[in-house]
Amino acid sequence: MQTNVHDRKRLILLFGRISHFCIIMLVSTLAFSQHYVGIKGTQGYSSISALPDFEKKSLPAFSPGILYRYEHKQYAALQIEANYISKGYIKSVDTISMTPEITNRITSFELPLMAQGFMRLGPFRPYATGGVVVGYMLKRSTQVAGEKSQEYVFDEYDRQFEYGIAGGGGLGIAVYRFEIQAECRYHYNFSFLRNPIVPGQRNSYQNSTQLAFSVSLLYRLSK
Repeated sequence: MQTNVHDRKRLILLFGRISHFCIIMLVSTLAFSQHYVGIKGTQGYSSISALPDFEKKSLPAFSPGILYRYEHKQYAALQIEANYISKGYIKSVDTISMTPEITNRITSFELPLMAQGFMRLGPFRPYATGGVVVGYMLKRSTQVAGEKSQEYVFDEYDRQFEYGIAGGGGLGIAVYRFEIQAECRYHYNFSFLRNPIVPGQRNSYQNSTQLAFSVSLLYRLSK
């Protein structure tokens, strides 16, 4: 009985020490953190990774967004974005099947969750970033060269929910409580634009890709 009581006291003491340590670490982290909100503009050059492959061109498009960044003063940050993305690809002229150039446009709502590792060099903050992206395809359209754009009608084989990874690097420049952030990022979707196996059709694997150049303006909430 005395042994059990002694062990229980030791466990309570150990739990108290762990809790005390966690509280100190939490307070320390919050004390050395910064919170930012901002707006973002992205010039993207999107395409697809296809199997079987075909001749294609990247599609340039501008996309706006908003963001929040939780930053530790010393070395790391976590950035959450909400982006209204315009992307797609251009299927080149196929002289064998005699099909003209076709532009495929996609509009999606995306939520990237990005981790950043950085250095502070005076007002400059070079950084590397990487993370995951989830999204939902809102609409699609196709346009044959020389003709009007046609709205795409989704069917049971389309994959509107999207998920992938992104990574890149950038440079932040601090000016008082503002920061200008310029970044280059590559995004690859693991989700298929459409079910790759459709009865009566040839199997086709198509994943969205995008090379994006962005500029963000952030405002620091904390002093």
